[in-house]
Amino acid sequence: MKSRFRKQYIKIARKLTLADLQAGADENNLSMDNLVYDGRVEQSSSFFMGIFTRQGLKNVIDAFGLTEALARLGLTDLQVDIDTCDPHTHRLYVYTGEACDNNKICEMVVKKGPLNLQRDNLPKFPNRNPNLLQIEWLLLQNPRKYFDEIHPQLPGQLYPGLGIGDRMLQILIIMTRRLRLEGMANKPRYYHTAFMFTKDFIFTNPHNQAILFSINRDLLGNYKFHTVAWAAHFDCIINHKTGQPLIWNPDYLILPLEKYMIKYFHSKEYQRAVDKEMKNYKFIIDLNKFQKCMQKNKIPIYERLL
Repeated sequence: MKSRFRKQYIKIARKLTLADLQAGADENNLSMDNLVYDGRVEQSSSFFMGIFTRQGLKNVIDAFGLTEALARLGLTDLQVDIDTCDPHTHRLYVYTGEACDNNKICEMVVKKGPLNLQRDNLPKFPNRNPNLLQIEWLLLQNPRKYFDEIHPQLPGQLYPGLGIGDRMLQILIIMTRRLRLEGMANKPRYYHTAFMFTKDFIFTNPHNQAILFSINRDLLGNYKFHTVAWAAHFDCIINHKTGQPLIWNPDYLILPLEKYMIKYFHSKEYQRAVDKEMKNYKFIIDLNKFQKCMQKNKIPIYERLL
């Protein structure tokens, strides 16, 4: 899916130098050990993903217009923190004001490396494990806002979102390319995050892609997105063909950047596998169970359910 930020952000990225990304680093840390070599982060690196210092990340946030966009939401005085204690999994935090949970607007947990795929579920996928940026957790929230009918709470949310998901994705794509990786991967904890990600990502397993498409096909025309999201979370979605509840347990989503992966996920073999799986599903919502779960958890329902 094309983004209105893509071309603009590519131009901005070309102007950012290594000095911009590693601003504020001690001279002792600016050694070859702290630079990316052949797409790998050295374990001694104290930089986020082997490239970015705290100030470097702040420079990125400024350069791509996020500081200005967040200021329009009343989120100013941005504080950036990173945790690279685990050499394989790095954490990024952004706060508005003092660094505390009540002021947290972004939390991202990422690692990179080969992703072991379940070959049995991948018809004719090339015999290799793609080297990917793996997004283990991504939180974007506005702690100054409250949920309402226009911005209802979704599973896993403490606050409404920031509305900068598209911008963040384009920045992550640029970072993935700079790290010489083949794409990005994420294992969505919730249906609604899978729905949002699959505007650009695709499930590695055709079975999961078929489930997502079938939910969208069968339910989104009859219910609000908020209702479907919570129904999936509370196991209230039923496959009418079998009478069994859907238990959300997906495989990885992937955003392929290399030609061999793009070609595969657009192949007739993959699409046929998805289409075949979709014939196994006809989803409905167990409305009685759903209403009881929502009432028990004190979550409002924003539509009349027949």
